[in-house]
Amino acid sequence: MGESELSTSARALGLIETRGLVGVLEAADTAAKAADVQLMGIERIGGGFVSLRLSGEVAAVQAAVRAGSAAARDVSELVSAHVIPSPHLDMDSISSSAQSTRAEKKVSRAAVLAPIADTVSVPDDIDPTELARMPVTRLRQLARRIPGVRLQGREVSRANKQQLLAELQRVLGHEEG
Repeated sequence: MGESELSTSARALGLIETRGLVGVLEAADTAAKAADVQLMGIERIGGGFVSLRLSGEVAAVQAAVRAGSAAARDVSELVSAHVIPSPHLDMDSISSSAQSTRAEKKVSRAAVLAPIADTVSVPDDIDPTELARMPVTRLRQLARRIPGVRLQGREVSRANKQQLLAELQRVLGHEEG
């Protein structure tokens, strides 16, 4: 049975989003090797976020997203992974129009980070003295969750309290001096 003969009910759309290109490339490679899926594209969203779209049969896409997510998590920050079984026929036109719109108009960083910032449980009113009183483990958690932090992966784990404080204060707009 050819791909075009495959019924839409047996099709699925897989999405993997990471912070950084390396993670999504690793996810794409692993997903393609793990199951019979088609890589529909890699898209730079902005703010360091990159997404991967896959399609194929539902079980294959689920296996590919699971494997790709695990691989991405090993080398970078996995933001989200999701499988949409039996997507509506208009999903193809939405993907196509989104790509053409993005080519015409660049997405602003604030527009990309606003929905993400809403889902992250980070208090808006963190003051510098409160940050200074936090243990290093809590500072590391914040550094991993707050968009815009330059430290990535093991850099966060290896950073000392002063480095974490400086980076968090920079991102939160509490720079001194």
